[in-house]
Amino acid sequence: MTDEPTNQPQHIAAIISGLPTPTIQTPQAQHHYSRAKQTEALVSIGLDPSADMGFMARMLTLCSLPRTDPGNRLQYKRENGPYKLVMIAGGDNKLPFGNIPRLLLAWLCTEAVRTQDRKLYLGNSLSSFMEQLGMYSNSGGKRGDRTRLKNQIDRLFNCHIDLIYEDAHHKESTGGRLAPKSYLWWDYRNPEQTDLFQSWVLLGEELFQEITARPIPIDTRILKEMKRSSLGLDLYMWLSYKTFSLYSTGKPPERLTWQRLYRQFGPHPENAQNKDIVNDFRKEALREIAKLKACWPSLNLATPKGCLEIRACKPSIDPSTTGRLKLPV
Repeated sequence: MTDEPTNQPQHIAAIISGLPTPTIQTPQAQHHYSRAKQTEALVSIGLDPSADMGFMARMLTLCSLPRTDPGNRLQYKRENGPYKLVMIAGGDNKLPFGNIPRLLLAWLCTEAVRTQDRKLYLGNSLSSFMEQLGMYSNSGGKRGDRTRLKNQIDRLFNCHIDLIYEDAHHKESTGGRLAPKSYLWWDYRNPEQTDLFQSWVLLGEELFQEITARPIPIDTRILKEMKRSSLGLDLYMWLSYKTFSLYSTGKPPERLTWQRLYRQFGPHPENAQNKDIVNDFRKEALREIAKLKACWPSLNLATPKGCLEIRACKPSIDPSTTGRLKLPV
């Protein structure tokens, strides 16, 4: 990344292609793109004006989920200025973490906005639902995608989420259990099996209202290509909100220090005073931003010393395609 932005997909592709390419050694790895294939897919999205519209709740773009395994912790809190996310593990589960809960939440938010219904149908087969999330490997075993998906569904659907806004003048909060009811008929040992009954999930009323009242448009094609990086997913959804806000209001560019960004997106916010940790985070974030610029050519960012500057630009989803949907700014 240079101090001045560039909208050249070929330039960004060169940056990404220059990164180390892992050697495919396992059968599971055959289901994952190589670096070159990922670069090609990202650039092709940037050259294609069509989009596969999805949505994410505004508050869930401002405060991110755990990126790494929280272990035995049963509560998680993330703050971003006046915004706060609090998650509490539900039932006999632990806290959700990683890329899969982010993909699940994007699917849930998209379906809630699309159907305007709390009851969301996941389909008759596990494999078809996995494809909707961009998961095309049906590998099993302890670390296989089927096992990871089942584990994260159990953690996410049963957790309690509080979304809080508090400034010097007032405090507003909403939340509850993400899914008070769910019926999943899938056989995780046989993902291709089609069941007689559709699996479904019922969103909590308060969270449903938050999702449908303040949705942020996103391109699900980008989510599927960025799905291997929790940080990449977080940055894309957050920048979708920030750029739309600047674009629609005519506000001047916004500069955020890398220390502040680490507190927002880093795995351990308490380490934000450690310059080496923040610098490593900066490198990782810029790598993911380079990927985003390949598939979102209008993304307008700069990197003055010590900061990331966000400038008004056309969102990855054309605002004119959202119809009568009222979007938050």
